[in-house]
Amino acid sequence: MKTNRRTFIKGSAAAAAFGAVAPLAAADDVLPGWKPGELELHFIYTGCGENMFYRLPDGTAILNDTGDGYRPKDVAYTPLLPSPDRLGGEWVSRYIQRVYPEKAIDYLIFSHWHDDHIGHSGFGRKSNGEMDYRHRVTADGRKIDGFLCVAEDFGFRRYFDHQYPARGTYKSQGSCMKLVAPWVEEQKKKGLAVEPFKVGALDQIALQREPERYKGAFSVRNICANGRLWDGKDGERDFAAETVAATGNDALPQNMLSMGFVIQYGKFRFWTGGDVQPSFMKKGFSTKDGPIDYEAEIGRRIGQVTLCKMNHHGCSDAMGEAFVRMVRAKTYVSCVWSHWHVIDSVMERLASRAIHPDFDPVIIPNFMPKNRAEKYAGRPFMKNIPVETHTGVHVVVKVLPGGNSWRTYLVDARDESMRVLRVIEGTA
Repeated sequence: MKTNRRTFIKGSAAAAAFGAVAPLAAADDVLPGWKPGELELHFIYTGCGENMFYRLPDGTAILNDTGDGYRPKDVAYTPLLPSPDRLGGEWVSRYIQRVYPEKAIDYLIFSHWHDDHIGHSGFGRKSNGEMDYRHRVTADGRKIDGFLCVAEDFGFRRYFDHQYPARGTYKSQGSCMKLVAPWVEEQKKKGLAVEPFKVGALDQIALQREPERYKGAFSVRNICANGRLWDGKDGERDFAAETVAATGNDALPQNMLSMGFVIQYGKFRFWTGGDVQPSFMKKGFSTKDGPIDYEAEIGRRIGQVTLCKMNHHGCSDAMGEAFVRMVRAKTYVSCVWSHWHVIDSVMERLASRAIHPDFDPVIIPNFMPKNRAEKYAGRPFMKNIPVETHTGVHVVVKVLPGGNSWRTYLVDARDESMRVLRVIEGTA
């Protein structure tokens, strides 16, 4: 990446707004490609789903969710980018083809069964006059959207979802599973390795190309799945089963059953956990010790991280104070497809100096809806949010070899040029 004296000065002047994390202007530069030794985390904006693609230090590739939760009312605030001419899954596939030269992805991971994370099978159906699910028809007559669009262009080697093989344990799957689950079974016949997600495991998601080269420096810790949470030692606690036993209600929300894990490279730590939220039931799950905050329990197992993908898109029902105090991330990224994903109470909490007394976190919703930007203008937390998010950005975090420093690239999502709008430097 090119950095001249003018861009250095602009970055230095802006540093005060971001504490120790100095933004460097990089207009018209193109996102540099992955290099061996880098951990690369892509948060891909489409306007209709949560889409993440990771490249590990030895080149191992992971696709973590690809949604197509199209809702006409939300498009007015969070437009479909680069354009509505293609489905979200199609844009994701094209994006991955620009940054990944191979045709097979090592891991496919689904956090939970919701359309904005996987896709949907309710094509053309409207609910309450609001939802109108789009799709495309393949040459052989199949209707697809979301992840299945990516599967048209890429093969996969290993697969996890949050419930396999116990799908149906809780009555909240939703119709998105109806297309993906049969696809998984068909791919198993063709060699796809499918196995249960082992909560607490430190080696199930692993480097596949040169593991010995990064031994001791890189790891992935499985934290939670299907309401089961790693206990910090050698076991787990099943909050979902406890909730059903206490309430008699087995229709647990899918968000609460989300899968989550921590990627660590050197001193850099990254948390992603789908749409986990504080409580299983609206009134909470109470014990003799009081209500249980599931999100806080997860935070205790995670500890402090460098980068935190916001739980449940940063909605008002997630990223509670107890969780934020435990993770104290230097950067928070949110995958946005609705203006309800950028809430002032959450932004205030993330920017709080009481929670982050020694640094100002960088907060990056990959789209800042116009109505929110206007409403929040002048609020203190707005200085923590890069202005480039107002037009829509892909967020790409490159952790440099060794894991002690990183660069966050804000990439223009309005076209496929991969033009870098800003780079934010970070050190452990």
